[in-house]
Amino acid sequence: MNYIWGLSDVNKRIRFWIWAIGVLWALPNVQYAQTTLYGGRGLLRTQSAELIGRSKFYVNTFFSTFLQSTPSRATLGKDHTLNLGLTYGISRSIELTAFLTPYQDDQKHVWGPPGDSQLGLKFKTPFSSNSIFTSVFIFSRFPTAKSHNVPFEPYSSGKIGAGALGIITFDFTDSFPLFPLKAHVNFGYFDQNIKDELFNDNEDQFIIAAGIKFPIRSSILYTEYSAEVFASNPLVTSYSWNSQRITQGLKLLGPWNLILDFALDISLSKKPPNPDAVFLKEYASWKVIFGVNYQLSFKRPQNPYVRRNNGINEKSEKKELPKEVHENRQKIQDELQRMEKNLEKDKKKEKDKEQKSDQ
Repeated sequence: MNYIWGLSDVNKRIRFWIWAIGVLWALPNVQYAQTTLYGGRGLLRTQSAELIGRSKFYVNTFFSTFLQSTPSRATLGKDHTLNLGLTYGISRSIELTAFLTPYQDDQKHVWGPPGDSQLGLKFKTPFSSNSIFTSVFIFSRFPTAKSHNVPFEPYSSGKIGAGALGIITFDFTDSFPLFPLKAHVNFGYFDQNIKDELFNDNEDQFIIAAGIKFPIRSSILYTEYSAEVFASNPLVTSYSWNSQRITQGLKLLGPWNLILDFALDISLSKKPPNPDAVFLKEYASWKVIFGVNYQLSFKRPQNPYVRRNNGINEKSEKKELPKEVHENRQKIQDELQRMEKNLEKDKKKEKDKEQKSDQ
């Protein structure tokens, strides 16, 4: 069977390698869930509408650092933060998240005081299809930090707050198998103080996030934009004065099934005319973030009759799946060998024609 239609030898090989790369992407990649800074599947701050799954438990920790030269001295002003995220899959449609800040730099002590904490629930909605997933994330933030509205960080009121986030995930894996992109869009509202007026307070903010990720074998390359925008604050008259950033990150599958996360935040916020005001702040111009994520699995006890039937189904699935994967890989290898042989034959024919023409 001839796969090439009158192309030169160089073009044949280019076409062959494009096809081969597509085949490699079709092979099973190392699949694993990635959790965000606050817990729950997603990128760094951008949530995914997909859930981690029933009875799965993820523990992740993120360390971020920001250094800036101070005008009064030649040394660098430091800003280090250590976060801890917990995610538990209650069911296939509900997951529970917890976000803690064991360490927040206060520029005064060797070990800084803790920061704010957050609890959240993510619900999978029925408005989903094979390529579009939707979910809702509701959360409440607690003022466990010793000091609030710290320098270079997004605004915090020091009160109990609550918010909700609508999440949409677009999965292009089946539509474009050569470029299996996933895109996530988040939009929500955060009331910094639940005791004040809703939708009519200077502290309330819109939560905006959007990002894409691209798998490369056992790693994930992602880019995201995130922002916390004051909804109706008369002092923050310019959108650029709000806390906003673009993040470039890489997630890697490390040893012992650890998921390693490397990210760089680049601030898009402009310095306000009066950074000493409460709402007009100077945010960190950049941050380096390193994270470690680990998955635990808890199996719930089942009824003996159900467990026996499930055991039969699981055994049949385990037997069928490796066989199917093996057959697919073998077919792909045979196809590659046939294409290589055809290329060699075409090349040999061209050489024979050249020799005859020379004679």
